[in-house]
Amino acid sequence: MSSSDIATGSSCSGSSLSGVEGGGAWVLLAAGGGGGRGSEGAALTAQPLGVAPFESGQYVRLLNRGRRLAGYGGYLFADESGKGVSIGGIREMVNTVWRVQVLETPGGAGADAYHVVLRGAYGRHLAASPRGGADGHIGYQVDQRPFDTMEDIRVMWRTIPVPGSGGDRDVVFLLNVNSSNGVIRALRANGKYRLWNTGVSLQPIDHTDARFSLMMEWEVQVIPMRLHRPPFQTREAARLPFQLARAATCFGRRPQDSRQIQVGIRVADHSGNINVPAAEIMSVPGRSLDELGNAVVRHYGNGFSFQNMSIFIQAGNLGRPFPLLTDLPSGVDDFDVVVFMVGTPGSVVLAHRNC
Repeated sequence: MSSSDIATGSSCSGSSLSGVEGGGAWVLLAAGGGGGRGSEGAALTAQPLGVAPFESGQYVRLLNRGRRLAGYGGYLFADESGKGVSIGGIREMVNTVWRVQVLETPGGAGADAYHVVLRGAYGRHLAASPRGGADGHIGYQVDQRPFDTMEDIRVMWRTIPVPGSGGDRDVVFLLNVNSSNGVIRALRANGKYRLWNTGVSLQPIDHTDARFSLMMEWEVQVIPMRLHRPPFQTREAARLPFQLARAATCFGRRPQDSRQIQVGIRVADHSGNINVPAAEIMSVPGRSLDELGNAVVRHYGNGFSFQNMSIFIQAGNLGRPFPLLTDLPSGVDDFDVVVFMVGTPGSVVLAHRNC
């Protein structure tokens, strides 16, 4: 099967999955029906698993409805370590942005052939983990990880629309399904009654009597696209009120980590091809985005500057590039980046989030 994006509007998204029942599709059969949507322990009628409302190529934010209704707010957030996932309260940070890829995966049939992969600010992918969650977290841990094989079910996600959400808001349960043993786990926020508990985890779901909570509801907020790169967000600047972030960047705030790290760098050709030439390993002083850009300029010389290039980061053999707008993650030491030259035909096909 191809690992390429499924085209927007294809049969893997939207209402075309609404009629899939049984016959190999994973179906949650809810019993009882008490509780009503929006309350803890809400029960569902039979629902097929799909990928709606996600479409390949989208940039999205995922707002947790349970935290929002409790007055805390918060978006699914790629931790600055590059390893964990949590709830973040600063909407404008690039760490709250996820790029959507809808994949046709091996071994599936019909609706079961399609899964959603979400990659975040460091090019790494939202992933299920077999490890138990931290103290105060319900269920299992959630990670950021590379995407290397089409058989890696840890980065594969399915959705169920939340019944009765209605209006112009797309609200879903986001599920990781282990096709080998049938285990289904729902992505959830923690800390409904404890503001400080910003952990995200995976709670097992009984597929014959599925009961969900508000903490498992995620509002999908699609971000409009634009061709021009958004402003950079260095790590320290991003922690300030967002309207001051640009000023802080201008004054040269830097992370403290100044160790030399090794980064694999490829420069896309005039047509945007990133497969040639092979990556060059470059030594970069620390994890600052500014230092990375300066290292690229020093290495390649004339024609390279921050003003005429866009740096993307990717993780894994099947990972797609994600625009690098912030410093490199603090907890990962293996990076691959791609440089696109602004104004080339290859750069025209790149689209950035409009925020």
